[in-house]
Amino acid sequence: MPNPTAQDPNTTPPQPMSRVLVAGATGYLGRHLVSALKKHGCWVRVLVRRPEQASDLPEADDVFVGQITDAATLHGAADDVDTVFSSIGITRQRDGVGYEQVDYGGNLALLREAERASVARFVYISVLHGRELRDHVRLAAAKERFVDELRASAVAGTVIRPTGYFSDMREFLTMAEKGRVYLIGDGNRSMNPISGADLAEFCVTTATTRSAPDIEIGGPDILTHNQIAEAAFAATGRPARITHVPRGLAAAARRLVESITPERTFGPLQFFLSVMTTDMVAPATGHDHLAAFFREESGRNP
Repeated sequence: MPNPTAQDPNTTPPQPMSRVLVAGATGYLGRHLVSALKKHGCWVRVLVRRPEQASDLPEADDVFVGQITDAATLHGAADDVDTVFSSIGITRQRDGVGYEQVDYGGNLALLREAERASVARFVYISVLHGRELRDHVRLAAAKERFVDELRASAVAGTVIRPTGYFSDMREFLTMAEKGRVYLIGDGNRSMNPISGADLAEFCVTTATTRSAPDIEIGGPDILTHNQIAEAAFAATGRPARITHVPRGLAAAARRLVESITPERTFGPLQFFLSVMTTDMVAPATGHDHLAAFFREESGRNP
């Protein structure tokens, strides 16, 4: 049941933001968040798992070492900050932990620490269509369980729902580099993925200028999966060879994998197949284009 004292971000003005904790700072989006926050004049503390990771985040003003799956190690992480950004989450499971321990439990432990420290705002980066996917995708279910907790909290919460990162689109380029891209169905599902830099800028600006509790966002280009595959081949200089896997066959493979493998194996497949059979389109923002990202990644950037 929602906390009766929870702030309603629909009516509460955006909270001031000057001292920030970034959880997930060593990930693709987290690094861009640190840079965007510093550009906006914020003091930034980063949460890392190991002390040596601090060297990868030279822009950070402070480093806090803690394990997101061990709440006791997070005590003090949110002290003296007004805003927490969390991009904590896993797609491919490692180290024996799963979505419930990280996407739900880890973020919940961080939220409890934010509540203890009287943080004004908690910005959580989730996934587009998470509410619709939660009933049949384990990753989305864990994320949405945390969103439920954030909604019930006295901390003002904002959930950012991106369509997908450019880094995720690297899989198209990897397949193109091997000579063939495999798509589910006819390849005409659409999406507008967003770069880490554009998403980070949007997150930071949103935290200071908007008060909506749930915001969907994507990049500037709406592309079909066929067009994304073609852009990947163009970046590699290879002829486009695309194989369309029937949706029924992909669904049967998913059911088989779910029945005989652990979550660490079938979880990413659940998410991948769900995204590849759903239009992932949201309001556009940013300036970075996927084709340019592919060219840069392939070393063919003019």
